[in-house]
Amino acid sequence: MLVHKKQEVHEYEQRTASPAPKIVRKADKRLRIKCLTLVVIAAVMAAVTTIQSAAIVQAGYDLVKAKSQVAKMEKENELLRLDIAKLKSPQRIEEYATKELGMVVPKNAYYATTVKPENTQQQPAPVVSNDGVADKMLNAIGVNKAEASKGR
Repeated sequence: MLVHKKQEVHEYEQRTASPAPKIVRKADKRLRIKCLTLVVIAAVMAAVTTIQSAAIVQAGYDLVKAKSQVAKMEKENELLRLDIAKLKSPQRIEEYATKELGMVVPKNAYYATTVKPENTQQQPAPVVSNDGVADKMLNAIGVNKAEASKGR
């Protein structure tokens, strides 16, 4: 038989470095919960801040609108005061009474007084005037024209 001669074969094996074993840590559930809680709190705070800002802006718009309405009402109120003053003016009332109601301004006006004259022999002369009764009353009171004021 044929024998095969053993030969020594040197094979150089190249050893490959095996990777270091990976240390697998289990996820820390408490840390995850803390992170999630922090994110939720931050989101809630951002939402609250946004809502507050929107409320402040809306209140500002409402305030501007209310101020413009107040200014408009004050102008309207002033115009109404002027109309009232015009309607109350004695000249307008006298004109309305003569034209619309057919009233006549008297030619002679007699006044009665409670003051007795010093000399009983002399009687006061009746006052004769072409002024209207309303004009005489207003002159006696000291009011000649109606005026409008702001009332403030």
